[in-house]
Amino acid sequence: MKKRYLVLVFGILLLIGLSASAYATDITLSGDIRVRGELRNNTTDFNSSNADNYAAYDERIGLNIDAKVTPDIEGYIRLESADSPTSPYGYIWGNSGNGAKGGYPYGDSRVGNVYFQQAWILYKGSGLLGIPAGIKVGHQLLKLGNGLFFDHTLLGDDAIVLFANPSKELTTALVDAKFRENSLIHPDDSDAYVGLFNYAIDKNSAVSADLTYLNDQSAAPGGLHFWNLGLRGNGNVSGLGIKADVELQTGKARNAIPTGDLKYTGWAALAGLDYKLEPVTLSLEYAYGSGDKPGTTDKNEGFVTSVDPQQHFTYVYEYRTVNAAGTQFGGITNTQYVKLGAAADLAKDLSGNIGLYWLRANRVLPGQSKSIGTEIDAKVTYKIEKNLVYWVEGGYLVAGGFFDTPTHSSDNAYAVRHGIQLTF
Repeated sequence: MKKRYLVLVFGILLLIGLSASAYATDITLSGDIRVRGELRNNTTDFNSSNADNYAAYDERIGLNIDAKVTPDIEGYIRLESADSPTSPYGYIWGNSGNGAKGGYPYGDSRVGNVYFQQAWILYKGSGLLGIPAGIKVGHQLLKLGNGLFFDHTLLGDDAIVLFANPSKELTTALVDAKFRENSLIHPDDSDAYVGLFNYAIDKNSAVSADLTYLNDQSAAPGGLHFWNLGLRGNGNVSGLGIKADVELQTGKARNAIPTGDLKYTGWAALAGLDYKLEPVTLSLEYAYGSGDKPGTTDKNEGFVTSVDPQQHFTYVYEYRTVNAAGTQFGGITNTQYVKLGAAADLAKDLSGNIGLYWLRANRVLPGQSKSIGTEIDAKVTYKIEKNLVYWVEGGYLVAGGFFDTPTHSSDNAYAVRHGIQLTF
């Protein structure tokens, strides 16, 4: 019944998109089909003597309906196929059931479900405040700064965004995002409130800041009241790109431990340089995320992240393994890295990039090594035709002693993926 309902909704929206041209200034239909195959080795336990191999294909189908009703009003819908609402892969090939009958009853099934990745209304004008301003309401992709603390650009959130431009250089916004609605009885849900601004010094330089308050009434007996302050800047001096980001955290989970409140004091920082020497762009980047001190119970000094299940920096560490805080997709928590990178257009239709990472944990158990290891990542993209691209990407982690066990020294881990995507 659920699949029938989703297919019906999909059909109705498609018909609306095809017929609404009589009522809208501009209706645009677009989409993409992406297929990827990946191989991983030793990414689960860093032990080559155990069975730890992964090999699978995944596919994602997306359809976009963009309705620009007037220059000030826009509606946008993106539908995606996936195994579940939280699947980061779309659907896994061969994992959709078996409709075949007979002596070999396997295969022959429809694939995936249809979900709304985005569905929002945007209004912008100058009538409300006398200055350029607007509101964006609905399920949308959200990210703060460089995404060290908050990055929900893969699956999206339900949110209201109010924004204004008091001057050509200044953008301000207020955000109300709903993360959890446990029931209709208040208070027992989770909301984030964000205030932010961005000031463009010139076309290549800007400073920005945002303050996030997370009010989660279900995270602890007395609720979680958590703050994150982000301060950022970027610029360009004689062709040298510069960026910096500092994230500071405080807050309490009330009555979360037997002795009372659990306090949060995490922080993170990022600094980067890049310089273009045709046809190569060289980059140097350093990032640090605080870790929690082992053995403490009333204080969490680790940098708290809320990031989606996709690659944030390295391809193997953190994306395909757990990070130094024990969480896959956990971001920069309890980690510092130095990255040397290069990107170039290798030919008219061929581009590539490579990155070398030095990785280190910040807080460890007594006697545990802080060396996560050294990783090399690379990606090559080939533009087959105007809207058709093929790529190969992956990474190899020369494991340090951080993941050693009392009986085994860590083996190296690697993962490689290739994919093809058609956009239309």
